Amino acid sequence: MKTHSLPSMDYYRQRAFTLIEMLVVMIIVAMVVTLVMQGFGYSLGLYQRVVKTQSNAYQQAFAYRWFTTTLQSQVAMRPKDRGLEGNQFQFSTYTYAPLVGSAGLKTRIAWELETKGEQFVLGYREGERQFVVNTWVGAKGQFQYMDVENNWRDLWVPQKEEPTALPKAIRLQVYQGDELLNYVVITETRTRAIITAEEKVYGRE
Repeated sequence: MKTHSLPSMDYYRQRAFTLIEMLVVMIIVAMVVTLVMQGFGYSLGLYQRVVKTQSNAYQQAFAYRWFTTTLQSQVAMRPKDRGLEGNQFQFSTYTYAPLVGSAGLKTRIAWELETKGEQFVLGYREGERQFVVNTWVGAKGQFQYMDVENNWRDLWVPQKEEPTALPKAIRLQVYQGDELLNYVVITETRTRAIITAEEKVYGRE
């Protein structure tokens, strides 16, 4: 007759130890998974911030490029011919480098600043075409114009006694929190209107 011996205490100890090991492994795995997920979440958030920053940087670079292109090819006009006119929030002028029309043709354009809710908007207008070039959240800003004495002015409306029809430079300042964006465009074309031979003899009206 066969007899069955009861499991020894060592058997129960080994089994209990195995269960403890499994619990420890499960806890370690859970901790590793938690750390990995946290790291993934942080990396994803960092990636999204980097992408957003790069996107904003590219957009601002394009905005400055378009702003510069149109203003470096301005046309100096006599006051009676309605040359550059502007204040802190908008100005219009003639340019040979419009964003929409054909380059080389004298075209009337306008740059405008407007606050829409929390958005501070830089807009461009050319004839019937009008579109947003860039936006900043919670910002404010202004246009300014440099005269012949290198002073920045908030208003530019040339009069007959003005020595130049165009400012030496135009700048767009955008204040966003503690950050100041300063877009300065130097006038590369002549700042005085062309004087005809008749005007040289008889003077201007």
